[in-house]
Parts: sequence; structure tokens; C-alpha cells
Amino acid sequence: MTATSETIADTPVFDVDRMPSADLCRQNLGRVRALVDEALSRRSHVLLPLAIGFVDRVSHFWLVRQASPYLEEIRQVARAVGRPGAYFLNTIYEWACSTSAAPDLEGDGARMIRVLDWRLSGIGSHVVIARHETPHGAFFNATWPGYAGVVTGMAPGRFSAAINQGPRMPVLGFQLLDDVLTHLRVLHSRGVVPAAHLLRRTFEEAADFATAVAMLADESIPVAMPAIFTIAGVAPEECCIVEAWGSRRRIHRMEAGAPQVLGAANQWLSPGLRGRARNRAVGTGGRTTPEANNAARRALICRLQEGGRRRQCAARRNGGGSARPAQRPADRAHHAARRRAPPAA
Repeated sequence: MTATSETIADTPVFDVDRMPSADLCRQNLGRVRALVDEALSRRSHVLLPLAIGFVDRVSHFWLVRQASPYLEEIRQVARAVGRPGAYFLNTIYEWACSTSAAPDLEGDGARMIRVLDWRLSGIGSHVVIARHETPHGAFFNATWPGYAGVVTGMAPGRFSAAINQGPRMPVLGFQLLDDVLTHLRVLHSRGVVPAAHLLRRTFEEAADFATAVAMLADESIPVAMPAIFTIAGVAPEECCIVEAWGSRRRIHRMEAGAPQVLGAANQWLSPGLRGRARNRAVGTGGRTTPEANNAARRALICRLQEGGRRRQCAARRNGGGSARPAQRPADRAHHAARRRAPPAA
């Protein structure tokens, strides 16, 4: 990676109310409008400015079809912005990044590290931190004003969690056609949940790490698009990755004798799962295959956990770690009961 001397501005923190995305939008209306203009410009796609009215209406229809619990918030955002785009930007799924979880070398807890390594023009300058209140204490959401989901969050005394976009799911083997067919399938689906909305609900309702893992691994909740969730709790062994596609799940946990870092990019850790690695990341050298790109990013994010010391990242694809099918509800309850309660925030 190339080091730069750019100054990084402090990220502002805002308290939000029971309609957090709408409240955050109202507090940052100028920032939201600048974000919409940037994201929907010709730099994103040459036809997007012409098509945004139509795709925004389609996105609203899809949220209504799924009976999204956050629909009213997004409607308030759309009214405040006063131009098409709010529904579309709340349903697109282009979050990538690299994420790792490991025992904290400087303490007795666990640590999650998150790197935004995809080229998303201008999006970093609009990031804010939203402080949400829940019955289990506050959580902090690294987000964009007007966005209803959670892609990266931290709940002190409970857990941290983040989403990586899952692999492409091939249909015919041609990327453009596969992308079109995949999105048409999502459009016609019913009863599915965007991964970012599931993660937000987890932060709102889960009292501890074990409950968060159980919610994200719940196979009765189908996700709209493939997702990789990384979760870190308050104890060194509380590190987990949940791979999710449709109603299926695979769980990777920290185990004795296994490599002590769990890391993910945009490829499944479990061998044999259907899907093609995504490759739009920057900072991993010259052009390479999607598989090599993901392996390099996963290795880099794992090494960040160790301050530069080399240690293998856990991944079944490379012979480490462990993957298990999602547990039955009774198994989850038994596992949660054995977990010690996290300290208060």
C-alpha cells in the first residue's frame, strides 16, 4: 500500500432518536444532499442520472413488498432530501471492505478491525458516527446520514460487528447477465431482509455476543443478497464469522489450536460453497485474479491485528479455522447460557 500525508478529519458523532436515519438526515441535510449528488452522478454510471427516478420507485416498491420495519424512516429521508435517490441508496448493496476479529493483544478482550478498501468515490468524506440508544445500552454506527441500515457498528460491553459483501452467485457464467438475473430475482423475492437491516436489528435487540451470533445465524431469516458478518465480543474467544446466503448459514468460530485471527474479504471461507470472489478492491498491488485479490486482502487485515507480525489468518480454504452449519434454536440457547455475561458499558 502507498502511504500518504493527507490529513484525516475527525468523524463527527451525533445522538439520534427513535427514527435514527431520518433524525441523522435532518441534522446533516447538506451532507446528505451532497452524498446523493455524488453517488448518483455520471461518475457512478453514465445512465444513472437519467434512470434514478425509475429505480428509486422500484426500490420503494421492493421495501414495501418486504414490509421493511425501517420504511417510514426512509420515507422521511426521501421527503427531507426532496429529490429521487433515498430509496435506491437504502437498497443498493455494494459494501465490501476487509474485516478481522481476534483476541486483543493489549488486553483481555476481543478486537475487530475494519478497512474500507473499495474505490467508492467521495463516500469517506460523508461518514458520520450515529449514537443509538437501546434497552441494552448505546451502540455506535459508522454510517452515512439518511442510511437506515448498519454496516459497521460497536456496542460497548456487548459486541462489534460488520458486513462484507458476499461473492457473486453465478447463474449463467457471464458476469453482466448474472448480475442482471441476480437483481431480478431479488426484485421478485418476498419476505427477505437486507443484510444491513438484519445487522441493525441485531444491535438493537441482542444483549450480548452469543445472542448476536444466534440472530445473524438464524436460518429462518432469509437475507436478500449473500453477506459475510464478522462479530467480536468482550472476551478473547468471542470472535466469529457468519456466512449467509438466502436461508443458509455457515459459522466460523475461534477454537483452541486453530489460528487466532478470523478474517474476511469478499469470498467465502467455507470450501465448496457456490460463488465467485469479488474483485473491486484497491491497495493490493497490480491486476490479479479475484481469488488472489481476496487472499491478499484477508492476509493484510489479519496482520493488522498483530502489529505487523505474521500469523496465518483462519480460513477453511487455506486449511485453518472451523466452519459449522447454523445451530438449532435449542443449541443456540444452550450455548448462550454457557456464555458469561459481558461487563457493563
